[in-house]
Amino acid sequence: MRARAITACLALGVLSCQVATAQQPPAPAGAAAAMDQRLVLSTDGSTLTGGSGGGGGSATWVGSITADAVIGAGADYQQIASAHWTTGVFSGSLAFGPADHKAHLYAEAHEGAGDIGTHAFHYSLAAAGVLGSLTPRLSVQLEERRIDIDTSHGNLPKVGLSFGVTPQLLASVSYAHSLGGNLGAKLTTVRLDYSAKGLSALAGVVWGPAAPAVFNLLGQVVQPGPSLKEGFAGIGKPVGRTDWLLVGDYQDVAGTKRTTVTLACTVHLRAGG
Repeated sequence: MRARAITACLALGVLSCQVATAQQPPAPAGAAAAMDQRLVLSTDGSTLTGGSGGGGGSATWVGSITADAVIGAGADYQQIASAHWTTGVFSGSLAFGPADHKAHLYAEAHEGAGDIGTHAFHYSLAAAGVLGSLTPRLSVQLEERRIDIDTSHGNLPKVGLSFGVTPQLLASVSYAHSLGGNLGAKLTTVRLDYSAKGLSALAGVVWGPAAPAVFNLLGQVVQPGPSLKEGFAGIGKPVGRTDWLLVGDYQDVAGTKRTTVTLACTVHLRAGG
């Protein structure tokens, strides 16, 4: 069961806790962001049930190539218990539509490989989606995500809604339901984001089945699938030409508990041209 839970952590790590940081769509492009160049650096450490843990880090360049297009590229390394993996990260977004009512297409890919102690594995994740405004305060997100990580594989479509409670406070909820493969995921996420001139904060919870139940030949449940319970919170602050974000995350997958602390720094490079 522990090995099964660690394998689930490999796949679910990109579905849940990283929602708090790197796995969000690229920042929407706009006239004010034209030629903006950013370097995003992050480091993390974690503990895992049984006395083991891990850590990792990433470095990503993000830049606006036009007033409506943003691209990003970088690398990420992670280790948890006996598993470790390295991936290349690629992302992009494109804005279109009227200036006061733009929609954003975005895509991302994580390609690499790793080792879980007993065998090597391929790590592949690709996602694409659209984010658009229904009203000045209400936005909708549609996303499709393909996951092939070790023994976990399948598609994970998601739908989300975001509502601007105030100019500084954004509330969002999303639901992801896997199709095909063996993910068996039905994940609900509720999140709050606060953004002010000198301070930002976020908090949220994620819950739902993380893998399918096991049945015998008579159709009776032999073993229920593991469920994910997660909570995360973070605080951010700009300092000069940098933006700092500290996020704490707690996961429980089938009794295997993981606590992760991530520190990310966005460095705003000198604008080109």
